[in-house]
Amino acid sequence: MTTGDPQSRIPAYPGVDRFVDAFDKLVVQSRRGRSRAPVVLLHEPDGGDAGHRIVAGLRSRMRGRSEVLAPHAHIPQIPDGADPPPLHLFELLTNQLRETMPPGTGQLHLHSYRLLRSVVTAPALDGLMERRHTELRNHCYAQHRQWSPLAQTLWWLGGRDQANGGTLLELLWNFVAGPLFQRLPRALYGRRANRRMLGKSRNPRWYARWVRQQQGSPPTDFFRSALDLVQGELVNEPERMDRVLMQAVLSDLDQACRTRLLNPWRRRRTSRFVLLFDEAGHEDSRVQRFLRELRSAVDDLRCTSVFAVAGGVRSLAARIPDIHATGLAQAGAELINIERRGMLPDQPTGIVVPVAEGPEDDQAAVYWLGRWPTLVTPSPRWSPGAEVVGALGVVTLVLAVTGAFVLVPGTWNRGKDDPCQGSTFLGADGQCVGVGEGSIGKGPSEQAVRAVLEQIERQNEEVDGELAGRPTDDPRPGRRTVVYFGPLTGGKDAEDPVRGGTFAELRGIAVAQRHINAQALRSGERVPLRVLAANAGDRFQDAPAVAERIVELAASDPTIAGVVGFGQSRRKTYEAIRILDKAGIPMVGTSGTADELLQQGTHYYQTAATDSRAAELMAAFASGAGIAADGRQVRRVSLVADTTDAYSNSLAASFRAAYGPGRTDVLLYTPTDAPEPDPVPGALGGRSVPTVEDLAREVCRAVSEEPRTAVVWSARASQFQLFLAEISRMSGDCPRFSVLAGDDVTNALMDEQRPWDHFKGLSLFYVAHGFAPTLAATSPEAAAFLAAYDRAYGGDRSARSKAMREDGHVALAWDALRYLAEGIDQAWRTTGGHDGRLDRGLVQGVLYQGLGGGGFDGATGRIDAHGAASGGRLTEDKLLAVLRGTDRGPVTELLCGTVTRGDERTTWGPKKGKELPCP
Repeated sequence: MTTGDPQSRIPAYPGVDRFVDAFDKLVVQSRRGRSRAPVVLLHEPDGGDAGHRIVAGLRSRMRGRSEVLAPHAHIPQIPDGADPPPLHLFELLTNQLRETMPPGTGQLHLHSYRLLRSVVTAPALDGLMERRHTELRNHCYAQHRQWSPLAQTLWWLGGRDQANGGTLLELLWNFVAGPLFQRLPRALYGRRANRRMLGKSRNPRWYARWVRQQQGSPPTDFFRSALDLVQGELVNEPERMDRVLMQAVLSDLDQACRTRLLNPWRRRRTSRFVLLFDEAGHEDSRVQRFLRELRSAVDDLRCTSVFAVAGGVRSLAARIPDIHATGLAQAGAELINIERRGMLPDQPTGIVVPVAEGPEDDQAAVYWLGRWPTLVTPSPRWSPGAEVVGALGVVTLVLAVTGAFVLVPGTWNRGKDDPCQGSTFLGADGQCVGVGEGSIGKGPSEQAVRAVLEQIERQNEEVDGELAGRPTDDPRPGRRTVVYFGPLTGGKDAEDPVRGGTFAELRGIAVAQRHINAQALRSGERVPLRVLAANAGDRFQDAPAVAERIVELAASDPTIAGVVGFGQSRRKTYEAIRILDKAGIPMVGTSGTADELLQQGTHYYQTAATDSRAAELMAAFASGAGIAADGRQVRRVSLVADTTDAYSNSLAASFRAAYGPGRTDVLLYTPTDAPEPDPVPGALGGRSVPTVEDLAREVCRAVSEEPRTAVVWSARASQFQLFLAEISRMSGDCPRFSVLAGDDVTNALMDEQRPWDHFKGLSLFYVAHGFAPTLAATSPEAAAFLAAYDRAYGGDRSARSKAMREDGHVALAWDALRYLAEGIDQAWRTTGGHDGRLDRGLVQGVLYQGLGGGGFDGATGRIDAHGAASGGRLTEDKLLAVLRGTDRGPVTELLCGTVTRGDERTTWGPKKGKELPCP
């Protein structure tokens, strides 16, 4: 706790440590990561001075032990019935902010506020109407001279005129020097005021926008437009005066936080300006009116440099919507969430926190406040003066090096070692993204992924070598190029790392290419394929830009026949599909499952079953199977979803609709590093939990209250591992429970550490899009896939490779490339053996009309491939399984759909004679 006056210590109310921690992080948050912050309103429903004590503690926290740590202003309690002058609060606030600037941060100049303060305090202007704006300018310049030593010195050098009682000598001097030292600086002051307050027509400042709202037309001169604000005009409109002065103060504070290249003092302004109010009072009090204008101005200006806390909120006004917290702990969680992800544009501008007098017995808060008694602010390594000297030295060095490069011939135009070659470029994750033309370059960093890409490259070279010796009139088809589109980078700690579904898909693409080319080169009646890898970046963040590169490459390379991939259903994936669809490039999806994928364009064809179909099977399985921890049927479901993730939101919404809203509790959790933090359009509703710790706590509470509760996990696999790790820490109240997960959780099963290693009491059931060992006995294609996989990777005896052999990602990639290859083969047959006529348009025509024979048997079940002209671009009764994870391997609990032509599974159930119909 803070030393000194006991009244300035923060009381150890329950949850105050989380609230103060969030307060500290918002105060010292980096400029680039800031969004606007809500005004914290400490409400005391039962009276007392709890809010006042917290505000006093926060003020002492920013004073530090020996020097001010963050700029702040403290507004003391205003007696009941008192209504101070309009400028009183503004003067108190701005004076304290100037006085509490931390050492090394320079002086705080509030130019806009000073100018508008001079305007609203100007005496009545009685001169001619066309001269009043000039009189107002002269008055404002006179006020400006009171705090500007330079302006005052210049005015003194100009001498006195007759009106100011000057002598004859002074009059002569004023006649000579007055224009230079008085009238010219005053004119320049007027021009600078216009530029500062109005800006340019294409980039107006806040004042120009405010005047346009008031008058309906943009202002052309500041002093002409400010005549309406002169004292006497706003006497009966105090709120209007507060409004314009508040916007002036906030714009100045935001400007004061923006660094300048040659101003090391401003670079040290890393903390927000904190405003503390002892007593907010009732809804019509002076401070409440001030806070309302503050909140509206912060929202209008998107001000990120101010954070306000007000105690003693006696009544809650309903004029502005608020976020309502249940206590200090929840308020801390809300503020941490805002610090990490920012505030949404339409989010309320205030958060109401009820605090009450009570025993200060929160030991966690006592320990935390004792360990961190004051605000911790970043300390600069160098003083401002040393930084100026260093900057001058760096500038001198740069000029010397630049001169050497210019003067020494040949040094400025030498070839550079570009890490991104061909059609690749630096992506959002710091890796090379784009299309690897003929070489994988320096893109994917994981060794296992590079090994598969090198295998694909060798297979490309083998095809080129086989075709190189053919005569020009050879009737056999030449090779065509297929682009694999997926996230090949992301790093070890990324949400969907390469070691998950993408690595498995690459293995499926590699074994399918080898199988297809072997048939093509042996028979001469099929088209051999060359595969290029297009890295869409971590979680498809660079997918649209990479799609543009593919379109550019396809325009110059007519052999590109199509694209496979799109294994993650994300909004960036949708955008990339629309770009490729517009260019007329056929696309076949691998493990992407969202129903919205097919809505992005008519050139996209889906191999995997949709989320709606998977959700129907999950709902039927949850209703009919005994998946509770005690082996009985579940009574309730806790559905975990991420509404910013298109896949998660699609699967969760479909499951809730199929299972029934009455039995489903929806928990919404979004990771802090979500690539698209805003919810998808039409996002699922539910109860939001800010952290994975809170998610584990909510699930554990639900299971302890009703043991026959199951968790349905529709989020990503990497978050599942973190969730289980948190559950294991609090497993005393929920020693075991069951999880029914979507297909993405299979990525976690391919890691060396399996989910039940994190939590021993886990019973895991999950959806699988393919389980080739189960189908191999009845499906020749599944058997061929397993044989091809074993030939390529049979030497890899690791548990990861074994799990990948049984995983749906590999088999789906095999089927996707087989799907596109079959379309290319049929398109080539329609040319009558004229290889030059085979292009993307012809391939799209075949896929759109549907493959001959109504499709083919794939490694993941029957692929209808009947085409859009025949009713759709997906297999409606696609084979799906629900598996149970065990230490000895997965066990099939449900299998529904078409395995091969004539073999359709329509029922499921653990006991013979008691089967249930497939949905």
